[in-house]
Amino acid sequence: MRYIFRDVQPDAKWLEKAKELENELFNAVDDEARKKIIKDNAKHWGKIKEFLLSFSHGKCWMSEARDVYSHQEVDHFRPKNVTAKNLDGSKRDGYWWLAYNWLNYRICGNVGNRKKGSYFPLRDGSAIATSINKNIDDEIYYLLDPCEEDDPNLLAFDMEGKAIPSDHCGEWDRLRVEVTVEKLKLFHEPLQEARRDVWNTCENLINECENLAISFHENPSVTKRQRIRDIRTRLREMMNASAEFSRVAIACLCNSDTTTARKILTPI
Repeated sequence: MRYIFRDVQPDAKWLEKAKELENELFNAVDDEARKKIIKDNAKHWGKIKEFLLSFSHGKCWMSEARDVYSHQEVDHFRPKNVTAKNLDGSKRDGYWWLAYNWLNYRICGNVGNRKKGSYFPLRDGSAIATSINKNIDDEIYYLLDPCEEDDPNLLAFDMEGKAIPSDHCGEWDRLRVEVTVEKLKLFHEPLQEARRDVWNTCENLINECENLAISFHENPSVTKRQRIRDIRTRLREMMNASAEFSRVAIACLCNSDTTTARKILTPI
């Protein structure tokens, strides 16, 4: 998961239609009528899927995967249903009034999207947003949000490709990570396997670079120096936001107590 900075809006025509649909939802006579409006106009949020993907270089916002988490879908971070599920599965009023608010959309592979469903658990004692008060900023929620700058840093990875809490997580943040991994199925085996591959590639490159550096100091050569530069370039590419599972590469480098890792992680 990487921070998604949304610096542009969808086109005006899409926003205008979204506003019309939002007004229809507010003017609907009851929840059944709202369900029908949302169902009949489900294609509308799909129209900006490519626009949303442009923020993440074509990757799922939750997993950083392009394919192994299945095809990408436009997920409603706060469920568009008329009901939302708490952590224990009990229900409360949902966020139907955000169904056509594009800032509530996240790109998510359908493995995680289907698993999440209408879950949006809140911490005990949290404020609860409704269509009347709309106080979403006061909600204290479990699920990590890639659109919140600090949230992606709470999620780390180990050499087996498992998603785990970062070392600096406190008790609440650790719970958030655990609930997010469970509700978004970030333990999906093909996903973990892909992360393992990235970790192993990164680790092998680090080891090769370390060995080459030792050899270069003993017996310098242009070929060895160039290979060291090439490896460092490759590691930086693996950390780039456009790379699949870039946060796994970063985790691997942070876990490595080597000169190579320190050079790559230290800003120029």
